[in-house]
Amino acid sequence: MKDKDKGVLYAHMFVGTLGLMIVGLSLLHQFFETRSLGSILALIGFPLVMIYLNYIESKSGVPKKIIIIRSIIATLLIIIYYLAMIY
Repeated sequence: MKDKDKGVLYAHMFVGTLGLMIVGLSLLHQFFETRSLGSILALIGFPLVMIYLNYIESKSGVPKKIIIIRSIIATLLIIIYYLAMIY
């Protein structure tokens, strides 16, 4: 893969991950506000979307190291936000 193509791929990965994190944090916030069934179902569906995204990224040629780093950062961000909402 050309360096220019890798740069575009990583830029799209970053934007996509940022969008998913915003959605995930919004889901957590909504859950803490309403505690409704819809919020619970959305929180269950969010990790499924993340798993599928990891699968698609691995098929597109993104190195596994980058996928793991992105997943760890995303998970830590959600955990930190969750802990901040509790206290």
